[in-house]
Amino acid sequence: MIRTLGPTVDLDGLIADARHEGREVHVVKAGPTKAATLEAFAAALDFPGWFGHNLDALADCLEHLASRAKAPWELVVDDLAELSAADHRAYVGIQVVLADLAFAHPTWQVTLIDR
Repeated sequence: MIRTLGPTVDLDGLIADARHEGREVHVVKAGPTKAATLEAFAAALDFPGWFGHNLDALADCLEHLASRAKAPWELVVDDLAELSAADHRAYVGIQVVLADLAFAHPTWQVTLIDR
């Protein structure tokens, strides 16, 4: 499942709820650019050195993680508003990658926070 929440969401409460429901939680703080956001994914999720810093590589690395996950995940991508305003095409591209991931792995919850 993928969902988008607005700027008033309680991130700590969201994380606590996901953990209470048995999901492993990972938070990515988006950057103001596509490059910064992809780097944030790489850092937060400890992507391997072969990560190519493009949307295809993001999809590949997330698929790699999802196929090896031992428990359901909650992937939270926070602070997306600046990326949306600066590079809406990149914002939509990342949304598509994450929606595909959530569709392919129903035990993964993806939450996008637009603030």
